Amino acid sequence: MGFAQLYYTSCEHGLSGYAGYQFNAATPGVDPRVLREVERFTVYEPPRSCPAERVDDHPVNLCYSPDVGGVPVLSRVVSSGDDPSGRPGNYFAHSLVAAGPGETGPLPAELWEADFWAEAPVDGPGPAELSELSELEVGPGPLDRERTDAWVRRWPPEVVARLLLAADDAVDDARPLVLVADSASVAHWVAALTHLLSPERARLLSFATYCGNPDEALVHVIGVPPGSDTTLWKGRFTVYDPESDSVDGLPEPGARAWAVADRLARLGTRRAAQLWLRARPYASGREGPLADWRPVLAAAALLDEGSPCGRDLREVREWLPEAVEWLAREDAAVLVHRILDADAASSAGARAGVREGSVARLSRGASGGTFARSAREVPGRPREGVSALGGPTCGTREGPGGASAGPAGGGYDDSPDGAYGEPAGAPPGGPAGGGRPWSEIPVEPMDPADAAGAAGAADAAGTSLDHEALAGLQRVAHRLGGATGVTERLERVMVRRSLDDIAAGRPAPPVAPMRSESVRGAARDRVAALLDGRRGEVGPDRAVELLRWARAGGLAPPAESLERYGGDVVAPLLAGSRLPDPSIRTLMAAHPRMRRGAAAGLAELPRDRLAALAIGPVGALFADDRDGSSALLRELRLLGTDNRTDLPGLLSYVVSVRREGRRVEAPGIAGHDVDEDLLAGVWGPDRGPRAVLSTLRALRPGVLVAPEVGDWVAGAVTSPPAEGRERTWRELVDEVSRHWLRSRLPESGQRVVEEWSRVRPTLVALRAGGDGRGPDRLGAVYESVRDTHPVVEEITRRLVVRMLLGWRECASLAEALRDCPEEVFEAYCTAVSLRLAGERPDTAIAALVYLTARHEALTGHGRSQYLDASVLSLAVAGWRRRHVARMRRRLPRESGSGFDGWAQRLRGSRGRGFLRPRLWTGGRRS
Repeated sequence: MGFAQLYYTSCEHGLSGYAGYQFNAATPGVDPRVLREVERFTVYEPPRSCPAERVDDHPVNLCYSPDVGGVPVLSRVVSSGDDPSGRPGNYFAHSLVAAGPGETGPLPAELWEADFWAEAPVDGPGPAELSELSELEVGPGPLDRERTDAWVRRWPPEVVARLLLAADDAVDDARPLVLVADSASVAHWVAALTHLLSPERARLLSFATYCGNPDEALVHVIGVPPGSDTTLWKGRFTVYDPESDSVDGLPEPGARAWAVADRLARLGTRRAAQLWLRARPYASGREGPLADWRPVLAAAALLDEGSPCGRDLREVREWLPEAVEWLAREDAAVLVHRILDADAASSAGARAGVREGSVARLSRGASGGTFARSAREVPGRPREGVSALGGPTCGTREGPGGASAGPAGGGYDDSPDGAYGEPAGAPPGGPAGGGRPWSEIPVEPMDPADAAGAAGAADAAGTSLDHEALAGLQRVAHRLGGATGVTERLERVMVRRSLDDIAAGRPAPPVAPMRSESVRGAARDRVAALLDGRRGEVGPDRAVELLRWARAGGLAPPAESLERYGGDVVAPLLAGSRLPDPSIRTLMAAHPRMRRGAAAGLAELPRDRLAALAIGPVGALFADDRDGSSALLRELRLLGTDNRTDLPGLLSYVVSVRREGRRVEAPGIAGHDVDEDLLAGVWGPDRGPRAVLSTLRALRPGVLVAPEVGDWVAGAVTSPPAEGRERTWRELVDEVSRHWLRSRLPESGQRVVEEWSRVRPTLVALRAGGDGRGPDRLGAVYESVRDTHPVVEEITRRLVVRMLLGWRECASLAEALRDCPEEVFEAYCTAVSLRLAGERPDTAIAALVYLTARHEALTGHGRSQYLDASVLSLAVAGWRRRHVARMRRRLPRESGSGFDGWAQRLRGSRGRGFLRPRLWTGGRRS
């Protein structure tokens, strides 16, 4: 890349064609907009404190901006005395304009006092053209890294670091930095600062080694002469005099930025170049201010030396989940191993009881073996040089051949049962590399001196990994796809610590699904051991956290352990309390196998106790269960809490629950789908035909019925129903006659069904015959009912009487009453007596009986006298007069006089004149 040249001064001949300030000479092709910006950028005014004629004492302004009209421009502006017209204050600016972003070649500040700078404009009558300078021609001046390194070391590192941060902040639009010093000193400072910054950042730093008025200089670092009045500038600029001011006047730095700046200041400008070179492979390219480089430099130190400091490790592990996107896989894997090494060393030191900061020798066979070699063998990485953060490394010693031995960790971070023993310096690949599975590695004792070395090598503030840090590293390991065994090793640590913390009463830590099969298997085993009580009983609150963690980690605990925990731990707690603990509710809702175990444990309780639990909050835990193991609890809850509005539906539902339970051989479940206990639970003491009929209709083929159910059905069939329930009884017998359960009824029940099937047609025919043909068909009814079951006789008698009560022809009724069996006649008389009693007697039936008793078919028959004397007379004698009058009106006209005499005789003095019309006496009854 070449550089166009521009000469600007006050002259008689130039590019403008008239005398005055103008470009005296230029490389052709520069954008006019750039020319206008350069003209404003290079304005120069000598300091007022220096006489105008002493040109040689005026400061030199080397000014640079990466964006002057869209391109980088570097200018050297010097005072040149009087212009051609004799006016004082002329100046000459020699500017270099880059063709594009300047990413190569010397840094702008390195060109201070370089040989190619012109001192005077071109003389001549016409405009002059300047050639383009190549990169080779733009050679550096005296301010190379050797000289700026010597310059930097003259000042306290704190001063250098604070100025570096002030300049770095100014690049990000913070207050510009004003250095009160001569222009040569400012040039040295600017060169030193750019040598300490990253190469990309250094080229973004604009500066002017001299400016009379900082308000007019749109750059980041501005030099003003000593003795300048800076009072008005301190509100808008960071003003600092390196010779006299205290660093307290500089902005307070942030912790991350200060860590980088302080290390760079202590390294110096020569070694800083190596630092940036070594950090470049690990950078994303988006880093800007120094604070962004903190984790990158820490990662470089960790990879190249394997010598972790706590602060470095913390920065790296917080940065790694994002950095894994651009880091090489082997580098990211080594970083994870380094972090785990330091964590194991910290844990080992803590177990040995050694305080932080102890001086100790390193463990034998620590991770300086395979891990350090894998880090040193990354292609392109320097094998020698300074620490990535400079200065002495933290807690390291040189191994054979100068290689860093890395952190201590020769012992094992083990769990009590030895299944979680973890060698702190396990080689990459772990068990996958051919070694023994970690669950089988024996625990070796750790020497106290080794533990002390481990504690000294690891800064506990940053090396001990909490669960959040482990979760972040797990995401990194998963992105790496198990490279060099990092996933297995990391998940091993996570499992051990997570389960230890959960068992100790702490919440379940975050975890992603685990991918290492060996770790998954061992983790499942330990979860099972915790649930089984082999490592101490785990309460429900701990079990919630444990199983929540296992689910997040993609681990399915053994079903047997869940079931055993439900039976051994949850069931006794439920049995002892009517209000379950919230943690138990959570467990029951999330784990069906635990519900199964709890249901099995509760099924061992006495039935009355279990029924009381089933209708309360305990039973509610199983109400929506679809596992047959809880069938007994659900059955008892249904029977105890149902609103009884649909008893057949309740019976059907309980039957389905029992069938579910029997399929899985649920403890305590009944041996049959329907038995006497279930029928009693649904219907209570009611064994009437309606309950039995509803039950039969609810029983589908294939339902397993206990033998006593047949007796229960037969009991309703062979027992006379209550008055008015005969129709239900008949429906029941009809249902039994075609039901698949008929064959399981006892002999008495089957007899009733068979005999009723013979009697029923005669009754149908009798009803169809009515009053006219009824008497002729009564004989068939009486014949069919002879020698039948008493209940058949009773139902037949009731139905015959009911039909006789409906007849309205006296002749047919008289004939039927004359020839019917005594039991039918008595039943009829009883039924009539009931209808004639009460406050509203049936006067129509009374009139019918009155006429029937006097019909020629019953004349002289004893039943006629019985109807008149024992049924009708007894009832009418106690009637009110209005009822007697209503009965008379129902009789034929020709029977009226006879009825009046009968009634007169029957009622005696009470009836005197009761049918004659009353006399009207003045509107009042006498």
